[in-house]
Amino acid sequence: MKASPACGHLHSGGMFPWSRSHLDSSAALIMTLPLTQFYMYDKIAEGYGGVNKTTADPCSPGADNSSDAKLENKIQSKAADYNIFLIFTATFPGILQTILLGSLSDRYGRKLSMLLPISGLLSKLIVYLIVFELDLPLGYLFIGSAIEGFSGGFGTMLTAIFGCAADITPVGPKRGFRMAVIQAVMSFGSASGSLVAGIWIEEANFKQPLYFLIALSSATLLFTIFIFPETRRNLTKGSLTVKEHLKLLKKSIQFYTKDTPDKRRWKLIVSLMTFFTSFSVDLIKATVLTLYLLATPFCWSKIQITGYAAARTIINWICILGLTHILLRRFSEVTIAIIGCVSNILFLGLLGCAQSSVLVIVAAAFGIFSEAAPAMMRSVMSKLVSPDEQGALFASVGTMEMAAAAVFGVVATLIYKASLSFFPGLIFVILAGLIFITVLMLGALSYSLKKSSSQLSQTITVTVD
Repeated sequence: MKASPACGHLHSGGMFPWSRSHLDSSAALIMTLPLTQFYMYDKIAEGYGGVNKTTADPCSPGADNSSDAKLENKIQSKAADYNIFLIFTATFPGILQTILLGSLSDRYGRKLSMLLPISGLLSKLIVYLIVFELDLPLGYLFIGSAIEGFSGGFGTMLTAIFGCAADITPVGPKRGFRMAVIQAVMSFGSASGSLVAGIWIEEANFKQPLYFLIALSSATLLFTIFIFPETRRNLTKGSLTVKEHLKLLKKSIQFYTKDTPDKRRWKLIVSLMTFFTSFSVDLIKATVLTLYLLATPFCWSKIQITGYAAARTIINWICILGLTHILLRRFSEVTIAIIGCVSNILFLGLLGCAQSSVLVIVAAAFGIFSEAAPAMMRSVMSKLVSPDEQGALFASVGTMEMAAAAVFGVVATLIYKASLSFFPGLIFVILAGLIFITVLMLGALSYSLKKSSSQLSQTITVTVD
């Protein structure tokens, strides 16, 4: 795949224009997560008269059966309930929009798939600010989440971003590394947003960060409209009729229902399944970890939780980028994804069994490559389709991301809530088992891709002779 001359400045600039847009939107999106979770937790605790502030400290020795410890379980359970509904309203409505807008971006450009989710995020933040300012019931937060969901949410934004990457990078190791760079940019934005949120809330209040996020999202929207370069060239003209919509939806689905002469369908299906499980696990552990570390036996503060998440994310991605840059010269993306999954299994297993803060930190050290798999699998899938199918492909991937958030996020929170009284770390052990299954699927995919590559090489040799 060769980039057009008009895109040349994007190569020399190291993908900076849309990496900046991605960084800003990721920071705004992820900064909202701990902000909302901490706000809900404090509001619910306030309704019960507070926790860790009145009687015995539930983190003190022998306090497991104290009144505060039981109260903490009630607050955790109720916060989990609200978390379930927020996840569902922010993700489930966006499933159809993601697959539609992703397919449309192949025809009408990537910017189309970026503007709507950024506008939805901005609208959600405004609703949250109104709720915080007027001290409205927590249920009103669902309105903002629903607006974000119906705008396409993060799934549509990621579809556009990775479609841009496929537009301007050639097939080969460079694309896999660029996919990892994008994931790193998103993670750095997430880490900085999470850390700033924790410190800001602890030092000031919940409202000030929201004003900042609204300003950041507004700037991102303007940047996308006026500065962001369109990477999709030679756009096909056509009307946005119902018939055209149905054709585009069909195009995204046909990857997994209609095979090609090179037998790519099952490879795409397996790749999508492995992406779905690895991405789901990364999303779930981030969702549950805040509540997990707030509770006994850890009882971490807001700054400790967000600082841990930020440090782990930044260190992880520095190591992942270094690993992919070196290993992609000799190994495939699938092999690197397997390394990432093994690291993730160690992290989740240790985290689930941890009974002290030391083990939580040790788990992070073992999980240093745990987030490599999703970026690698995006690269693998993008190589299996043509340049004109990239938007439709990433639309199907984005749809799976939204489905993962909607379904697995809710299920994981329910499991965590149900296991609070006997084994709060159960969800992490279950996730480790899910990643083990993913490793087996990746092993089968790696064997098949190597076999196909070997057969192709033999065919070329025979033809030359």
